[in-house]
Amino acid sequence: MLCELQRRLHKLWPEYFRLVVLFNQMRLANIQADSQESIQKILAVQEESSNLMQHILDFFQTLTYDSCENDG
Repeated sequence: MLCELQRRLHKLWPEYFRLVVLFNQMRLANIQADSQESIQKILAVQEESSNLMQHILDFFQTLTYDSCENDG
């Protein structure tokens, strides 16, 4: 009985490992997709931040120029 179970188990090992590999490949693909999505979000936030900083700098420059013209 034990020998029969060992033979059956021995036959099933390759299929088990094939499924484990497929499962891990799927998990890796999901992690990579999530990473790529996160990178895209980070780049979008960086671009928005850069645009906002430019608007703030432009605003401060107009305040400086306006105050200089009024003092002059």
